[in-house]
Amino acid sequence: MVDFTNVKVGYYYSRKTLAVLWNYRAHQALSRGVVTPANTKIIILFVTMEKQTSLTQYTDYVSDEYLYWEGEEKGGNNQRLINSATNNDVIHLFYRHRHHQDFQYRGIVSLESFIPVEGSPFQFIFKIGGIVDANAVAEAGDFYYNSIVKNTERKSLQLSRIGQGLFRINLMNLWRSCALTDVDFPEILRASHIKPWRDSDNSERLNPYNGLLLTPTYDVLFDKGYISFKSDGYMLLSKQVQSFRASLCISNEMKLRSVHTANLPFLEYHRDVLFDK
Repeated sequence: MVDFTNVKVGYYYSRKTLAVLWNYRAHQALSRGVVTPANTKIIILFVTMEKQTSLTQYTDYVSDEYLYWEGEEKGGNNQRLINSATNNDVIHLFYRHRHHQDFQYRGIVSLESFIPVEGSPFQFIFKIGGIVDANAVAEAGDFYYNSIVKNTERKSLQLSRIGQGLFRINLMNLWRSCALTDVDFPEILRASHIKPWRDSDNSERLNPYNGLLLTPTYDVLFDKGYISFKSDGYMLLSKQVQSFRASLCISNEMKLRSVHTANLPFLEYHRDVLFDK
């Protein structure tokens, strides 16, 4: 019987250890990414960020206490995950950075939002340790099914958080790695709005072309207006940081890996309104 009484948050477990603890005959019973023990209200996610090269390379990672997870290829458990809050199912997360390592038990997670993708795995966002309103999850799903942006004034705090998560997924799909350095480490990358969330309308808030995927230092510098970018992608430096160029690893010779036409009005807004010349 699967029982989490003796499974502690933050501790590390192998599938073999859990199989013994839960009286499975073999650990292969826990070999899948989604395990749903029979006759229980339990869903177990086993998530690996860096997978074996021979396996499908889904983009799964944890950032800021959220799990960004591409669902199963055939989506067999999609509906159960989507309806987990409504059906009182409890989702447990075991997470590891690299294959062949033990999993860290991260505790109970709650589905915050999802993007249905026709012909591909759904993209899910889970809050680690959080409790999410099932109606808000349904609204987020309706947005993508109907291609209508919900009014973010309603349930503004929760929906804005969901929107930020969806924006991050859109940005990851567009850039895949840091827009400036090409660092491909999703756990540390920040989804940075070019035109801030507070100043954007609903369509701009989720528009991936209104964003840059950046490593933390560049994200803060860009967000505070200490750096900006020309239309050709080259970096602009504020007078405030000129004396720290070497320490901060910034220069006018740096440029974005690419600039999409749809980025241009947002970059112009950032230069005109936010950049501290």
